[in-house]
Amino acid sequence: MKETMILMKKIIIVISAGIMIEAVTTGADSPKPAQSMNACAMIVSGINKNPNEQQAKDKAVTGLRTFLLDKVGIEPNKLSVLVGRPAPVYKDSKLSTADNIRRQIDTLAATIRPTDRFIFYYVGQANVVVEKLRFNLPGPDVTHEQLATWLKEIKASSMVIVLDCPGAGLAVKTLTGKNRIIIGACTVEQRYSTQFSKYFVPALTDLQTDTDGDGRVSVLEALTFTARQLDDSYRRRGLVQTETPILEDNADGVPSLQPWRYRENRLDGLAASMCFLMPE
Repeated sequence: MKETMILMKKIIIVISAGIMIEAVTTGADSPKPAQSMNACAMIVSGINKNPNEQQAKDKAVTGLRTFLLDKVGIEPNKLSVLVGRPAPVYKDSKLSTADNIRRQIDTLAATIRPTDRFIFYYVGQANVVVEKLRFNLPGPDVTHEQLATWLKEIKASSMVIVLDCPGAGLAVKTLTGKNRIIIGACTVEQRYSTQFSKYFVPALTDLQTDTDGDGRVSVLEALTFTARQLDDSYRRRGLVQTETPILEDNADGVPSLQPWRYRENRLDGLAASMCFLMPE
């Protein structure tokens, strides 16, 4: 009887140890539940004198707003939308004056946490004057240098900056920073109206964009898809392409024209390939 009890105790100890080992192993190997990154965002739309282009920009802004609220999960009080003109489509939005942009950045800077992500998206016209990119807004324009200074107030762990405007490449070096992904609709030499957002905003949720088949769309995949769509658009219309999307995400201040080849050229693209705006 005594021997039987000793044997049973040994069995219990072995089983218990086995359960503990399994629990530890399972905890180490199993993926943790996905946690969405808290984020703040700001959409700024500039003025545009061409009605057709303005309509396209309006559609991009409303689509992006819906994406950020419904798909990314940004809280309404952490999303600021500033537009170049009053319109029913821009409900509850303020005008994109220089003063309003500065105030809204200050407001978001006061609420954003160091672990948050910040998304800044400009879509509209711009022009280059004396080596400064000037975002065309109601009232005084804002230069890329002013924007860079204001964004320094945002103490976020990561930042995604998209500039859909002519000459966007000129702003890249000044805006570059650690843990920043900067996307431009075109190079500094390309100073014609851009169509970037027409393809980029839908690409953020289009599963056709998910080329690696992991069920998620990275910033790099959306950019790559957009670049190809733009190529096809200009080719179909028989026009010379006047916009080439660029990306800077390794903090060297030099944007890449083909970031999807980052494994080969060891330049920009790696950070964007691992950046997902939508939570799992």
